[in-house]
Amino acid sequence: MKQILMLMLAVLLLGGVPAGAEELKTRDLGEAADWFVSNPRNVKDIGDPFVLPEEGTYYVFATGGPIGFNAWLSSDLREFGKMKALKKVDWASGDYWAPEVFRVNDRYVMLFTARMRENGSLRTGIAFSDTPEGPYEDPLGRPLMDYGYATIDATMTWDDEGNPYLIYVRDCSENTVNGRQESHIYGVRLKSDLTGTEGDPVLLLKPEGDWEIRSGDTLWNEGPAVVKRDGRYTLFYSVNGYWMKEYSVSAAVSDTPLGPYIKQGNNPLLYYTEADGNVTVSGPGHNAFFTVGEELFTAYHTHTYPQAPSGNRQLCVDRAGFHADGTTYINGPTLAPQLRPLSEIGKMNLAPEAACAEDPSDLLTDGDFCLREGSSPWVWQGQEVNYVWPEGVTAELLMIYPANGQSVSGKVLVNGVMEAAFGLKAGQAPGTAAMLLTEPTKMTDLKITFDAESGIGEILVIGTR
Repeated sequence: MKQILMLMLAVLLLGGVPAGAEELKTRDLGEAADWFVSNPRNVKDIGDPFVLPEEGTYYVFATGGPIGFNAWLSSDLREFGKMKALKKVDWASGDYWAPEVFRVNDRYVMLFTARMRENGSLRTGIAFSDTPEGPYEDPLGRPLMDYGYATIDATMTWDDEGNPYLIYVRDCSENTVNGRQESHIYGVRLKSDLTGTEGDPVLLLKPEGDWEIRSGDTLWNEGPAVVKRDGRYTLFYSVNGYWMKEYSVSAAVSDTPLGPYIKQGNNPLLYYTEADGNVTVSGPGHNAFFTVGEELFTAYHTHTYPQAPSGNRQLCVDRAGFHADGTTYINGPTLAPQLRPLSEIGKMNLAPEAACAEDPSDLLTDGDFCLREGSSPWVWQGQEVNYVWPEGVTAELLMIYPANGQSVSGKVLVNGVMEAAFGLKAGQAPGTAAMLLTEPTKMTDLKITFDAESGIGEILVIGTR
């Protein structure tokens, strides 16, 4: 990690200090190495990751073997150990896929996919445990439901009255539409005890649009994940074949769990990256969400070997969020070091607390790093940013995310007297920010002047009140 941070320091173009100004005391970024973590994580040869934070531990569940499921445990989302969470169930012969775990009334509920022993068709199962790591036990001795067709990739959400709903995929292996095999996403209400379903399933999403039909005669809308916010349901889903670099994440929005869902105009949200004609991140998809403090994160997988995509995949984690209009974004895929959850390192982003003269300043504090093409509506354009904290704050780290990974350079002026230069050349690892690490500095005002008008995704001022 320190070596990576030193490489990032090397791309900072620290210049001289003009006469009459005091030099802002900066530190080697390696001194803050513990604040950062990078993708991919050390959970590999998996797929479909799901992260459950519980009492100081992160539990990762994923597709990872022919019999049952493992849980990978971590205290910091950096290094993970492994243990068995669910052994095989009697009704299944193998293909244990896509586990998701929810805490419901002091029990832990695992939804999963497995292949039926009697006919080889895929079905959705459910298991329960008193602890997040398991062991999980199947109380039914059969699939959760059986509609006479293959189902995979189940997840849950709840309405305003607390009623549970199952969101799942009708798998393309047993779903032919106009001569093509297609995976469609359905929803159905669950019984309150989660042992079965009520009513008829409702079709929510199917493959449509140019980006979702890159896989020929077999098409996918799969890997659903639901985030409920301000009374609306955002349904994230993955498209194209999981072995393709074009496997990617999109989103659709509804006012009710069972739709109708409207696909976002800025889809796809998460997709492969390239540099100099080579794929650097391949097939980012099948994501799930979790929160740490007030921050929203998404876990997803990418191909371990981006130049040779296959079923060998690895865990990645990045931040996500929503714009003021409800449109969602994902700050990924990244390979450059990103801040660990701020609550874990005892820091906060001070920028949203400042008075800012720039208009519209919310583009600099909406959480969207604007790492990809298509994010232009949320990019701030300008040459100068002024922050004022009337009560003063203690800042240590400045992170500037240029939109779409472009070059950026300029200088900062702290409290009108302390100055330093910064810069970042284009072509760095996805998600690289221009950074200045300082001694803890009491700030009442911060002026950032860019050498030319620049497109900026986000500015983070990290420290404490």
